[in-house]
Amino acid sequence: MKYYTVEGNGKSIKKIFTIYYICMVLFCIVRIIATLGYVPEGAWGDILYTVIIQIVLLFILPFVLYMILLKVKPKQIFERCNFYKTNWRIILISFALGILCFLLNVAVSSLFNGILTFTGYRFGSGEVDESYYTTANFFIQLLLVAAAPGFCEEFLHRGIVLQGIKHIGFKRAIVISALLFSLLHFNIQQCAYAFVIGLVLGFVSVVAKNIWPAIIIHFTNNAISTYLDFASVKKWFGGDILARIQVALMSNQAVWVFIGTAFIMIIVVVLTILLVWALYKQAIIKRVDKAIDKVYKSELPLEGKSIKINEKEAIRDLLESNTLLNLDYQKMDNPIDIVLPKEKSQFKPMITDQIFMWGAVVLGGLITLFTYIWGLL
Repeated sequence: MKYYTVEGNGKSIKKIFTIYYICMVLFCIVRIIATLGYVPEGAWGDILYTVIIQIVLLFILPFVLYMILLKVKPKQIFERCNFYKTNWRIILISFALGILCFLLNVAVSSLFNGILTFTGYRFGSGEVDESYYTTANFFIQLLLVAAAPGFCEEFLHRGIVLQGIKHIGFKRAIVISALLFSLLHFNIQQCAYAFVIGLVLGFVSVVAKNIWPAIIIHFTNNAISTYLDFASVKKWFGGDILARIQVALMSNQAVWVFIGTAFIMIIVVVLTILLVWALYKQAIIKRVDKAIDKVYKSELPLEGKSIKINEKEAIRDLLESNTLLNLDYQKMDNPIDIVLPKEKSQFKPMITDQIFMWGAVVLGGLITLFTYIWGLL
């Protein structure tokens, strides 16, 4: 892999991480204020907290800072974050991936929580307030817990961060955005599965070259979790499924349950891979058609046309620049290069370019570690 140095790229990366660091610090301050009891309890308190965190700190603030620091217009921000129109097939595939991601998250969180329990960590056991679990509040929570985070958190992580640092390499950018996403939860119980889903969401957004699939997957994952939380109290369909799995794991048939669960997770992983491939093909077909239209200024098919050499080269250039299609597949280093762009060179940032990224990692890591220590005490 060849590395190149361009001063503008370093400044751009530093500005992106500066934006993220400011958002994380303010998020941390608001969390502390809420913990001290300065945010009112109940439905109105939840709404106020969500508006401050999700709408203001994770969407409006980074949007404004991006516009000021990088000197771009609002429309350009959405374009740079890959907010493009999509079709109904990609939407359906994304919802299906959201369901699979929820199952994957259940497995990861169960395993990680088991490790935490083994180390002596004690989980909180808050009392259930049945007055909270009303049908009206269920729909409110769908907006607060699923819709708002699905859009705002993806805008910041898979939009501003991932797309803003992609010239260091898509694989590195996906891992960094997933790590920051994990630490932003400020909770040891959530960091493991948040990192895993962050990797999936980053990979999907790069494969589709569109942020909407990641937003839909994030929303679906959180919506299912919210539904099961309410369903367990209101005795809705499927509300006791997680409790039954937990009881089965603690029973004498735990070995067989574990084997069955492992088999199910293998199926989930395989289906996830197949759906990501289907998402990739849908995204590529759309962009290939668009690239060909740019060459021929027409929607006519290529069949029956005589294509000249220079036209073939033009199509090749457009396909490589407008899609994720890897035309040099013989030179792939590994199978993941089939759907991720094959980069001939990457920008290698200096330590000064990443200082605010490491600041965010240290801040998020310390608070996450503190929540673990607090659970031990």
